[in-house]
Amino acid sequence: MTFLYRQLAEQFSADINAGTLATGAKMPSIRHVSKQRQLSINTVQKSYELLEAQGYIIVKAQSGFYVRARSSVLNDSIFGTFEPQVESIDKITLLNDIISASSDRHRLALGTITLDTSLMPARMLQRSLIRAMRSQPNSGLAYSAVRGEPALQQAIVEHFSQDGIHINKEQLIITNGAMQALSLAILSISKPGDSIAVPTPCYSGQLLLLANLERNIIEIPSNSQGIDLVMLEQVMAAGKVAGALLSACYQNPLGYSLSISDKSKIADWAAQYQCPVIEDDVFGECGYSTQRPAPIKSWDKQGYVIWCGSFSKTLAPGYRIGWCASGRFTQQLQRQLLSRSLAVNAPLQLALADFVNCGQYRRHLNSLRVQLAAQVDALYQSVSRHFPQDCRCSKPAGGYALWLQLPDHIDAFDIYQQALEKGINIVPGVVFSADQKYQNCLRLNAGNPWSEDLDLGVKALANLVSGV
Repeated sequence: MTFLYRQLAEQFSADINAGTLATGAKMPSIRHVSKQRQLSINTVQKSYELLEAQGYIIVKAQSGFYVRARSSVLNDSIFGTFEPQVESIDKITLLNDIISASSDRHRLALGTITLDTSLMPARMLQRSLIRAMRSQPNSGLAYSAVRGEPALQQAIVEHFSQDGIHINKEQLIITNGAMQALSLAILSISKPGDSIAVPTPCYSGQLLLLANLERNIIEIPSNSQGIDLVMLEQVMAAGKVAGALLSACYQNPLGYSLSISDKSKIADWAAQYQCPVIEDDVFGECGYSTQRPAPIKSWDKQGYVIWCGSFSKTLAPGYRIGWCASGRFTQQLQRQLLSRSLAVNAPLQLALADFVNCGQYRRHLNSLRVQLAAQVDALYQSVSRHFPQDCRCSKPAGGYALWLQLPDHIDAFDIYQQALEKGINIVPGVVFSADQKYQNCLRLNAGNPWSEDLDLGVKALANLVSGV
């Protein structure tokens, strides 16, 4: 169901994009729109708030709302094509060092892709934990079932069914975060020395995980529109990989979301070539539109897609609660889980079940999407304003990562090191590939409410780039 205020916002944004409402034009008053369209004042107010968050309009004190002047738009990143080949990941120390540095809380947080704690509903989560422990005190003291607390499994199944995503509860396994879900999946479908197909650029945490599990990779070219499906099918059909590790919804770091047609094809190939697909969908609920995109798993008819997610990117990373819909690999994943961790934190599972069941999680997501749209737009506008126009930047429709491509002659690792000295965290592109493909790229985090300090940090980065 699409709320009326979102429908109204989409109508106004379409008029702004089409030029019907010109830059600088004054928006009709909230009261006027209310009377004209027979909508409540509150509905129109929420619509204008959404448009403001998305960067379409601004409010001027004692004057009203105006169509916002858009800054110059940077072009999307462009990458050359290449022939996929087996590669080993041999820069584990560098990956560890950069990941550790990017999460240093004493620096300006433009590194690790994580939500600011102010965006997490701490009080409501605490209430859910208290309610859960009062209603099920004994359950909170014992080990949970191997596959997780049934209450949380059921809550997750019902939650996603509201988005048209239907998963089998009997194949749902609760894990210690999404990374454990990915690890269990990789261990279940492959052995050391096997190759896994991944898009490139690829999230550095996934590369580090694969390296630690002694898996090789075959990188598949990608861009802001998605992954090269021709090359992906070729390596799957040729039996060159034990499986594929993909993100179909708001991939980190590029932010693309695959089309329905692409997702359907990948699910079909997984079954046709008996090549399992591990789907990392941690950002699937971080889109800015009203419709949550369906994962590849929605087109999986024979169980060859292992769908992994968590509450870490949307709610509370500290809870470390994730899941995987394991398809035909349920027994293998369960064995791997038993050999590595006896159980997942039971009290937190029960608390999250309560949080989902009482509707707080859905309400939180509706609010979070508006906030993320505002933060990503603010960071993008700042980058467009301060960086040279020969730089390129992604414009994602979900998630909260921006991928920034600098001119070819600039070494982004040098920029990263200089930024650390200035107290600014970023992640250089070199850690998103096995063979140094993205030496002139950076990834920026938009998980924090926009502030003057963040704008100054972006300006400082831009000055470092301009000084090269």
